[in-house]
Amino acid sequence: MFFLLAQMEYTITQWAAAISIVLFLFGVILWVIQASRDSETTESIKERKPISQPAIQKEREVKQKKTNQDKENIRVLRGGTFVGNRFRFKVKVVNESQYTITDVRVYLVSYPRDALNFDADDDDVYFAKIEPGGFRSPTFDFIPTLDCVKGDIIAGVTYVDTRGEAHTQTTQPLVIRAVCDLLIPEEISPEEFGLKVRNLRSGELTVEVDEWTPEEMFEKSQYVLKDANFHDVSSKTSQSDNTVMAYVEGWARGKYTDKGVGVRLHISGQAGKKGASCTIRVSGEDSALVLPAIEDLRNRLCTWLCPVCKSTLSVVNVKEIKKGIAIECPYCGATIGK
Repeated sequence: MFFLLAQMEYTITQWAAAISIVLFLFGVILWVIQASRDSETTESIKERKPISQPAIQKEREVKQKKTNQDKENIRVLRGGTFVGNRFRFKVKVVNESQYTITDVRVYLVSYPRDALNFDADDDDVYFAKIEPGGFRSPTFDFIPTLDCVKGDIIAGVTYVDTRGEAHTQTTQPLVIRAVCDLLIPEEISPEEFGLKVRNLRSGELTVEVDEWTPEEMFEKSQYVLKDANFHDVSSKTSQSDNTVMAYVEGWARGKYTDKGVGVRLHISGQAGKKGASCTIRVSGEDSALVLPAIEDLRNRLCTWLCPVCKSTLSVVNVKEIKKGIAIECPYCGATIGK
């Protein structure tokens, strides 16, 4: 009996040892397999080529170029003019791309708040979409609070393209230097004019005009003062030794401050010969009006007008006339030039 029990214990011990050996071998096999996989992964990582900086930069440049092309296909224009007692600022968003843009919003970024009041509750306009080849053109009205408006108006535009990417553009600043549009002509006599301007703050500027004779400049200056809302106080011309001398005087008052402002133009040049000198002298009860009024009048006097209807010609029209090309006035249809 004792021998039988000893034999059984020996058998169990053998079986336990065998199982232990098998488990050990199995563990070694698993370790080898795992080590092999880790080695393959490491080699794979080593063989994988990293993305170079030039490649990343090129990808960025391609994306930026595409973004710039999208912006070039969406044009944002602006313009403005005085209409009655207010200044009307207009923005035009033109979709020249092949795709519809959505969620278009036009808003004001900046304007001279000390001289203009925005005449609306909201300073932005929303459009759900603009189709290819289409455009939207919202307007913003301002009411001047001073007789002299100086500053820039800038608008912004946001939209979403066909890829769902948002874009933002701003308009070129629209520069406002306005005095004459905010004046009211006041009728006074030449004697009163002389007394009024005698003790007022004054400033003057001389401009040389190569395109017109002194006679043409005299005629033009009369129209310019009238268009600039000055009452024609007096205008006279004389000629001595083939030299033309002309004078034009005008008087007006500001719409908002009721301050008076006077202008005296002195034109001279050789009779019938292109090339005239024009001195602009402005006197004002409000000294803040003097320099802006001089600049405003200088711009008006140097612009080209249709000789028939006196409308201002465009830059393109002027370039064609200077080249000797006859053009048709876009306002009255008159032929101008050779």
